[in-house]
Amino acid sequence: MTEAPTVLITGASGNLGTKLRHHLEGKFPLRLIDRDRRGDPSIVEADLSSRDPHWLSQFEDVGVVVHLAADATAQQVWPALIGPNIDATLNVFQAAGSAGVPRVIYASSNHVMGGYKDSAEPVLLSTDLEPRPGTDYVVAGEHRNSRAYGATKLFGERVGRCYVQTYGKTVIAVRIGWVRPGGNRAEDIPLDREAWFRLMWLSDRDYCQLMESCIRADVPAGFHVINGMSANSGMRWDLSSARTLVQFQPLDDITRS
Repeated sequence: MTEAPTVLITGASGNLGTKLRHHLEGKFPLRLIDRDRRGDPSIVEADLSSRDPHWLSQFEDVGVVVHLAADATAQQVWPALIGPNIDATLNVFQAAGSAGVPRVIYASSNHVMGGYKDSAEPVLLSTDLEPRPGTDYVVAGEHRNSRAYGATKLFGERVGRCYVQTYGKTVIAVRIGWVRPGGNRAEDIPLDREAWFRLMWLSDRDYCQLMESCIRADVPAGFHVINGMSANSGMRWDLSSARTLVQFQPLDDITRS
């Protein structure tokens, strides 16, 4: 892309959206959508799970949609995920298709591959492996599982593939690692969290660099999946697709913080 496209960010007032929005301001014309704009008049307030001309018009003349809006609670139950993670994703892709948006960047999740957590093989998790959504884990003594959440993110990837087949455009599904709210400093990650989660950390600057690369890179039409983690020594996540497709060059490593 030689000219700065208009970038529409859904979920613009959330953790990922806020960080990306601040990073992209001044670099791209931005349009911002969120279910709760949190007092920010520059954000269009909209429930994407319900189609409405109020927000559908925001997709006109957009070059890139970055779809971050979702319930990001990994242990969330099915009924709570249907609207924000399934209906909203369908509506966003349909709106992008109707408006002729050339590129959609979809915030998928590491939980799409969570089923590999307790399996030693394969050693390296490449993006051409069969997905295994969801995993069991413990946080502060609470047993959780992310099967429902992981399945909704895999569903979004499947919708992205259909988008490409229908409209002949480009979709990049980013299986985002662990971007904690706030400062997201490596030294603040709880030491009792399993290595599986610690080693999928994605620093704020690596996250923003990755998403900007997805916007700017000369990517061929088609459906693409990449992993999104920092360069954490000893992790199982294969970053070769991200390095090749969008020239992602992560700078941080949780083991060297």
